[in-house]
Amino acid sequence: MSTIEIRPELQYRYRKNHKITLFYHFKEKENTIASFEKLTQQKYGFSYFYLDKKNNQLSADFTMFFNAFLGDSNSPVAYQMLEGLQKGKNYTWNFQWNKKLSSLLNLSLNYFGRKSENTSTIHTGMVQLKADF
Repeated sequence: MSTIEIRPELQYRYRKNHKITLFYHFKEKENTIASFEKLTQQKYGFSYFYLDKKNNQLSADFTMFFNAFLGDSNSPVAYQMLEGLQKGKNYTWNFQWNKKLSSLLNLSLNYFGRKSENTSTIHTGMVQLKADF
């Protein structure tokens, strides 16, 4: 597999506890062994991060993918090259909140979403209570 990647980012920090990132990623992948599948991917997005004085942490991101894929998109090689996404336009988003409840307990709430041109939106959530001892 041959890969070329360009990943410029622009970050802005507001005070010490806010960070906004805008990014563009360009990637080309080519299967050089068998069926010669080829992917050209453009990825645009932004992310936000916040940390307050009471140990609350919030992060959010939104990403748009534009995948131009040549080859059989239902093969294991295509799944790996497309990183689980589909040909065409894809969107992903993520929200995460973490709270340190005590010196031993941490609470995390996560929400993930994704949408492709020809599929329904997929929503995934997770709640985690972690004890460190």
